[in-house]
Amino acid sequence: MSHPMAFRPGGLRRRFYRAAQVAACLLPGLIAGAVQAAIVQSQAVQCEFSNGAGRSWQAVTPLTSTTPVGAVLYQRSVALITNYRYGGSSGNVAHELVSAGHWTAGTPLPDGIAPTNISGIGFKISASSSDGILRELSQTAKPIALEKELVRFDSNAGQNQRSQMVTNYVQSLILTVPPSQLPSGELRVERVDGSSTLMLYAVDLLKDVASLGGEVTVPNNNIPLGICRKPYPLMGPAIIDVGGGGVTVPKTCVVESYKTIPVKLGRFSLADFPKVGSTSSTVPFHIELSQCAVNARPQITFTDKVAGHSDPSILNLSASPNAAKGFGIIMINDLNQQRIKYDGTLYDMQRVGDSAIIPLRAGYIRTGSDAEVKVGDADGAAEFTFTFP
Repeated sequence: MSHPMAFRPGGLRRRFYRAAQVAACLLPGLIAGAVQAAIVQSQAVQCEFSNGAGRSWQAVTPLTSTTPVGAVLYQRSVALITNYRYGGSSGNVAHELVSAGHWTAGTPLPDGIAPTNISGIGFKISASSSDGILRELSQTAKPIALEKELVRFDSNAGQNQRSQMVTNYVQSLILTVPPSQLPSGELRVERVDGSSTLMLYAVDLLKDVASLGGEVTVPNNNIPLGICRKPYPLMGPAIIDVGGGGVTVPKTCVVESYKTIPVKLGRFSLADFPKVGSTSSTVPFHIELSQCAVNARPQITFTDKVAGHSDPSILNLSASPNAAKGFGIIMINDLNQQRIKYDGTLYDMQRVGDSAIIPLRAGYIRTGSDAEVKVGDADGAAEFTFTFP
């Protein structure tokens, strides 16, 4: 992203059901009887899992040197789909398909946070249940009911039709150590480490046997054949891959919406520049980035907006009828006391807390002989670009 810098001298469903109820009162034999005959209580069989469209990871808290332990760094929503068939009529006995889950025993998971391949960044998963409660999955002896729905079908559409239930999950990446203790290099979260398994289930149970948030006992029987007793064990990268892959915690900073940085260099006379190479007093200024990631090491390059210079360390003056001639502008990098070059040279910015800064000084320099110099306006402009290696 490039930014300019200028140098200048001097300063509907509910109503349908109501209508249907009114019609049923007017024509009870025709409508009410048909509805009762169409809805059949059933059981869920042949359950299989598929991942829905997981949303992309969204940054929640910037990772800086002051980010507190326990902060949610990234988060995304994931839909896990349970596909199933209706197993025929169960008479007057109502069944529910229940989605359940927990972390199994193994690596201890304090607060339900599992370690990842990046030491200091943990993984947490919660279910956003239809009752509006977000339920965190933790290490429990039995799975916890996370979602459920009645299993019944319309006999007019055929008894062997398919259906599906969606369980909505929220995946979170949690900072578990002070930022200074994170490993150096790229922070790419790709898998969950440790020996604990994320175990999810789809289970057909009698209606109201399971309550959302309560423990679920998975029956051992398989009657009728193929009834849903489906486990879905996940470990390692498979956990992160539910709904999509991992995420790289960026090593960037917040780049402000720079417009123009004005730097007033002052007014001078020819007498202040007695010979080629004479310079004026310099004016200090700086370029700063904020909210830098803990591993961010930003660099900056400069480009002269007026082409044609013979010395890459001298900024050309902007052309105008009243422009001065025989002069240019120099910038000094106060981190190394060297002149800035406008040829794509990379300059490191200095980290100061959660900021990154490059302190600079700018002034005029005489470049022409006595015959070449002319007084006038002495404006110049450069663009600067940030990179985050």
